[in-house]
Amino acid sequence: MVLDGDSMEPTYRSGDWLMGRWAKYSLTGWNRIKVGDVVVIERDEQPGIFYVKRVSETRASGGHMPTIYLRSDNPDGTDSRTWGWLPITAVRAKIEFRLKRARAQ
Repeated sequence: MVLDGDSMEPTYRSGDWLMGRWAKYSLTGWNRIKVGDVVVIERDEQPGIFYVKRVSETRASGGHMPTIYLRSDNPDGTDSRTWGWLPITAVRAKIEFRLKRARAQ
């Protein structure tokens, strides 16, 4: 995927090509999401729009859907400070690496 926007600066810049593993994720097992991971999410309120964010906290409460708290690397980015906790099912992919760095402007 090609990143659009500055919410993950300085780690990633708009125009960077990111490689992600698209799957269903959980807080345990081979598809585990943990604090520090960079993920692609799709919010129920905005289907078809994908955001790249860093997992800041995870919460698994007995019998309920696990939730995650996401932060932008850029303090001015929109994230869970606005949205609140999101269900783990919002995660569509986990970023594995940057495939190509955006050209300096």
